[in-house]
Amino acid sequence: MDEDSALLDRHAAGDREAFDELVRKHQKPLYAMLYRMVSDQDDAADLLQKTFVKAFTGVGGFERRSSFKTWLYQIAINLAKNVYRDRKVIQRCSLDDVVIRRDPKIVESLIGKETRLRLRRSVVSLPEKQRLTVMLRIQEQKSFDEIAGILGCTIGTAKANFHHGVQKLKVLMQEQESSKPAENKEPASADTRSQ
Repeated sequence: MDEDSALLDRHAAGDREAFDELVRKHQKPLYAMLYRMVSDQDDAADLLQKTFVKAFTGVGGFERRSSFKTWLYQIAINLAKNVYRDRKVIQRCSLDDVVIRRDPKIVESLIGKETRLRLRRSVVSLPEKQRLTVMLRIQEQKSFDEIAGILGCTIGTAKANFHHGVQKLKVLMQEQESSKPAENKEPASADTRSQ
């Protein structure tokens, strides 16, 4: 019997501290995943709290067909999907609005941030199942077996969603790179006089 199952048994037997231990055990990784999904600390903290409230109130109906952790992730992802769908405006900061000092480390840092921002935009534009699969596989380092359990699909479907998601990410990143305005290019001369 794993630790979570033992804690669930203690909780079912009336031990109030057992569920608190489950919360302490899972809150940090769950918060990190939620933050990566919604990109806002307050929203992630809110979703984390709602996840544990929903888990606490629904634990009696948890049939243990999957691990408690997988069940928590399912709850959290479903709640985050709702926030994600409700968002109409994505706040973006243009690099043109940033004052750059003549320090190469700052420029390198901004280039890294720009690349991460492009990657985040690309991930956000993936179809939902592919986006979630890529996030769970890369950011959460979940196995395909765990991803299948969390998303309620087969391992083959999880692998296919990951493969297609990565392929689309490559295309989207290339498109964003090629659509960036060319810097330091001189405009073509309109002066074409013949001699």
